[in-house]
Amino acid sequence: MRISTPISSAVLGLMVAATFGSCKKAESVSANESLLRQDEKALVSAAGFNSNWAEKTSSGSYLIEGDILLTRAQLQEMAGATPSHNFIVANEEHYRTYNIVTAPATGSRTITVRLTDGFPAYYSTGLDQSIARYNSYNLRIRLQRVSTGGDIVVTASNLGTSGGGCILGQASGFPTSDGNPSKGFTLSNSSCATSYISDANKADEVIAHEIGHCIGFRHTDYKTRASCGPGGGESAGSIGAVHIAGTPTNVSGSNNSWMMACTNGNPGFTTADQTALREVY
Repeated sequence: MRISTPISSAVLGLMVAATFGSCKKAESVSANESLLRQDEKALVSAAGFNSNWAEKTSSGSYLIEGDILLTRAQLQEMAGATPSHNFIVANEEHYRTYNIVTAPATGSRTITVRLTDGFPAYYSTGLDQSIARYNSYNLRIRLQRVSTGGDIVVTASNLGTSGGGCILGQASGFPTSDGNPSKGFTLSNSSCATSYISDANKADEVIAHEIGHCIGFRHTDYKTRASCGPGGGESAGSIGAVHIAGTPTNVSGSNNSWMMACTNGNPGFTTADQTALREVY
């Protein structure tokens, strides 16, 4: 997610442009070791992601498009899934994955969220703000912060850089086939990441986006990643890119959506975002 600032062009939620001298590669992986073999590229593509923007980390997992960290088993599960819904391939609408979080027809299901140690204090405030914003729409899922356990766990780590940019966050996938949210995501506490995520509102912006992935929302502009400027888009793949009824078929130049691949820095939910949330949950 990119935002223009007087200092640099920054990528929010996923990455921030590496204009800070202190940003260095965190993983102890050589350039050759991080490159994917052809069979690995094919697996990434089959799972519905851009294989030209993927690399292998020192742990053996795959960093996809800057912000999604998946194991080989997760990619294989996504690649092997049989689509059970039709989807519309367009440029800039709101989309969800085939799997969403199971919720009751009436009432709500509580999804617990835990922030682990290792963050500046304002990240905690940012999480509280994100939870309050989601819950303000009286959805069929309700977020609740907890101090132990947690359906969605937010961890801290120095995520380093990828593709010349400073990584701000990495999601661990999308909802599972049994109707549970993704297990969580990691936010970077590196100096280059916190140079952008410098207050509670910025933390709220990134956290809300990553929670969106955990409960099944794709990037609004997944097909083109137009909000990031020229470059490759994402494919629907077997995880799905189901158009959400009632959302616009075009996005204005302001790129105001909490799930745009890159953002203009507005942390709020737009009217179309609210429609998407209410339609799905």
